[in-house]
Amino acid sequence: MALGSAVSQPRLSSASRRRKRSNQQNIEDSKGGIKFLAWAAIMAAAVTFVMGFTCTKLYISSAPGPGLIKKAIFMVFLMCNTISLLSSVVALTHLIWGQRQSDFQLIQKAMLRAMALVTVAFVSILVAFMVGVCLVLIHLPWQTYF
Repeated sequence: MALGSAVSQPRLSSASRRRKRSNQQNIEDSKGGIKFLAWAAIMAAAVTFVMGFTCTKLYISSAPGPGLIKKAIFMVFLMCNTISLLSSVVALTHLIWGQRQSDFQLIQKAMLRAMALVTVAFVSILVAFMVGVCLVLIHLPWQTYF
């Protein structure tokens, strides 16, 4: 009876052990990348949140009756800020989901999606920052400097 149970257990070859060890190492390395991307997405969300409150407060407290240019610039700022915040939050959800997986391909898919979303968030932050600077510069009385 003991001989039959010993024969039915498959023995792992050295190649399959190396493959299993390599797969575990890849998963651990990917989880380190997930932590870095999560940190970047959290920073993008925090910066976007602060920029939204600061520039919106400045715009609302400015002179009454904003012109069409100021309104258009403010709308572009709001759109870029919204895109950045939403894409960083969605990237975080992908990363949290990927961190809970044990399959290497699923982790890689989650990281690729999150990388694309974090890239969109950072580009959107750059555009929102440039538009926000333009919005602030419009309010300055330039005639007094010349």
